[in-house]
Amino acid sequence: MEHDDFLRQSWHAIAHALAEAGVIAGLHAAPATIAKKVKRRLTSELRRLAVLLRRLIFLMALSMELAPAASREGRNWFRPEDTSPKARRLIFRLAPAPSGPFPDSLRPMQHIPQPGPVDAAPVTARWQAMLDVLKHARRRATRLARNIQRWQAAGVAKPYVLPMARTHRLTPELGLIAGAFTSLINQALARWPDTG
Repeated sequence: MEHDDFLRQSWHAIAHALAEAGVIAGLHAAPATIAKKVKRRLTSELRRLAVLLRRLIFLMALSMELAPAASREGRNWFRPEDTSPKARRLIFRLAPAPSGPFPDSLRPMQHIPQPGPVDAAPVTARWQAMLDVLKHARRRATRLARNIQRWQAAGVAKPYVLPMARTHRLTPELGLIAGAFTSLINQALARWPDTG
């Protein structure tokens, strides 16, 4: 029961931090542009929250007890009438192929980055995608639990979760959650059969 309470509290803490990060940056108003400084700060905050969100879903998946997957008949899209290999037609060119455009990586910098607002669409899309994952966390955890079942049956090596880096930048509550995720996930992975 304590495990379920911890997962619920963690979900609420991550949801609150994610919503707060978006509101502070003004993403709820769907701006066309945001300041570079705001984008940098928000991107780094979203990266940290993405790690926590992935670990939350992974821990939820490890804590699920699913019935063994029912075997189902595989689909075979291979058509028996196409068994003969087809001959490939080779083309021998006398002249080299025309070259493409000059690669941008070899060109000198053509413009100096200017201060000012930048496009908010990539950051807004990432924020909304994380909100969607958070909204459907149970469904994603169930899907991941099925994958974990398949990995264990196939003998895939047991994953090991390292402590999260830069937890000093998180709020105290999220820092405690990040530390607890590491130990709880590694304890839950102790049931994983050794492949070594």
